[in-house]
Amino acid sequence: MSNTTEPANSPSDIEARFVSGAIGRDLGLSADELHFGLVVARNHMMRGARLEALRIYTALVICDPMNVEFQIGLANCALQIGENHLALQSASVIAALEPQNPKGYYFSGRACLGLRHLAEAEEDLREAQALARASGDAIVHRECEKLISLAKMLRERDAGA
Repeated sequence: MSNTTEPANSPSDIEARFVSGAIGRDLGLSADELHFGLVVARNHMMRGARLEALRIYTALVICDPMNVEFQIGLANCALQIGENHLALQSASVIAALEPQNPKGYYFSGRACLGLRHLAEAEEDLREAQALARASGDAIVHRECEKLISLAKMLRERDAGA
């Protein structure tokens, strides 16, 4: 007779606990304490201490991976230090959690641009631009215009090389 139920610490149980933010709760961290971590990480970014900010954003995402603010901070920080693969992963989470938020596609487009995946970068940036236009986010819209032009220029240069 086989036991078809998984043990309490099975991979699926651990995954479910991780996604639900149980790690933060298990550590005894309240939402206010995690938000304070976000403020600290942002302050590190403003001071130029990007690696320290990355450590904090990573810890915040581990504690609560479904928090879009934490994912946005991680994606932005990762891009600023050239960790494009990490930024792309966080951007994917943002787009999945908040599909109408232009920042998920914006960060994805920037990460793809950094990885030289130019067609994907242009596609994501156009999606971010459309979402930014719809939501009235003029800053993201303007940045997308610049980056779309850059992606086109790089694609044309690569095609002519």
